[in-house]
Amino acid sequence: MDADGNRSADEQAFLRQFMTEERPLLRFILRYVPSVADARDVLQETLVTLWEKRAEFDATREFLPWACGIARNKVREFWRKHPRWQAFAQDDLMTLLDARREELAPELSLRMEKLRDCLAKLPPEQRTNLDRYYAGEEPVETIALREGRTVEAVYKMLQRTRRALLDCIERGIRAERAPA
Repeated sequence: MDADGNRSADEQAFLRQFMTEERPLLRFILRYVPSVADARDVLQETLVTLWEKRAEFDATREFLPWACGIARNKVREFWRKHPRWQAFAQDDLMTLLDARREELAPELSLRMEKLRDCLAKLPPEQRTNLDRYYAGEEPVETIALREGRTVEAVYKMLQRTRRALLDCIERGIRAERAPA
């Protein structure tokens, strides 16, 4: 910051870059810490370290891989610090998880393709509510108020929608794999 408390152009650029990559960075952390609340804690620790190391960032390189490297270390720290996660704090576990993810990549890619197809087939109201709940992280209570429904009704609607999407994905995969 300068004498007037304004951020430098480099700091502003760094913050913009981080804000662009925050969601992908959270998704990366969720690979290793499946609890969203815990993953957000790891993200916060990662952010602090990223900010502290911002002067080390080479702006000619991609931001996300650098940030993921720092997040990877924060995940390991998290595993070591929290008793219920200590069993994960093996040196080779991340390597094993990454290898398994790579092995499953074609299947995951096919499932993502089918999910996009199935989402496109949903009625607009269901698609909007899913988007609000998952992408917008809007609480069920807020959706219920907006829709004039009970909280239980919204939970049931989300449950039915997830089930319909799963069934649609499975049908799509079976159809693709069926002999011609």
